[in-house]
Amino acid sequence: MNKIFLEGSSQDEFMAKLCQKMKEILVEAIGNPKSEDDELLSRQETSKLLDVTLPTLHNWTKRKLIKPYYKGRRVYYKKSELMAGLTSLN
Repeated sequence: MNKIFLEGSSQDEFMAKLCQKMKEILVEAIGNPKSEDDELLSRQETSKLLDVTLPTLHNWTKRKLIKPYYKGRRVYYKKSELMAGLTSLN
């Protein structure tokens, strides 16, 4: 194991550099943080985005036209998938 000696830097500088390097390593390991398009939308947000009623949204989900994501008992939809579906219709 290599030993690293730090001279001439304060504790705060060292911690800032360490945190930055750890962040870079984590981003490489798990990929980039979620983009805005990968955000999860609630049923209400999705119905407003698509301009449909909640019963229509429920029917589309049952017919597997759109893919739901569950967190506990709540249903969400990925904005990127919804937008991709809308562009494929054109």
